Amino acid sequence: MWKSEQLSILIISIALASLFWWLKGRLMKLEPGKTPTGVVFLVVLYVRTIHNFVEASMGKKRAPLLSAYIGFVFLYLIISNYSGLIGLKPPTANWSVTFTFALITFVWIQVAKIKVNGVKGYLKSFFEPIAPFVIPNLFGTFAPLISMSLRLFGNVISGTIILNLVYSFTGWVSGLLPVVGKFNFLSLIVAPWIHIYFDLFSGFLQAFIFISLTSIFIAIEYQDEEVNYG
Repeated sequence: MWKSEQLSILIISIALASLFWWLKGRLMKLEPGKTPTGVVFLVVLYVRTIHNFVEASMGKKRAPLLSAYIGFVFLYLIISNYSGLIGLKPPTANWSVTFTFALITFVWIQVAKIKVNGVKGYLKSFFEPIAPFVIPNLFGTFAPLISMSLRLFGNVISGTIILNLVYSFTGWVSGLLPVVGKFNFLSLIVAPWIHIYFDLFSGFLQAFIFISLTSIFIAIEYQDEEVNYG
């Protein structure tokens, strides 16, 4: 038996795959040197915006390594968070989804740290400044994985719960009225404003915070490379 968010994951994944396939065809037809228009212009603008955003935190040398990942994550999270507007259960309301993205970010952080310090230096850092600090250092290493996944999941699931409570409450209040009470008319007045905050504003904000933290955490490790090698 499929859960509602699993169905949403399948629908959104198929929709994104179809969109990318269609956009690839449009981009392949773009003539070199010709100014893009329409959808192609929006795609180019989005890619350039994401690249500039990542470059601002990681620099020109590292930005190309991370821009594609950041761009995909932001697009997926935005669509997932907004999917509630069309009646789907947001995939980000499932911790396995937010944990997966946070895990990828966690791996990026560790790879950057190893690349800067080497395997020996990476292992040695867990015992600095003295050996007993290995426990808090381990907690500090895994903290981004837990905090990023739970922050996104918690905010999305809390919005979903609040909206369900609002619909239940407005349905109960509407039901107190004879005849018209069979229709939850009160939700038409109250719910849209709550959707604007939790689905539109908060959905965008949480996606932006996630990619911002991803860029910052990885950039911090590469900044250490500049310190070590000048």
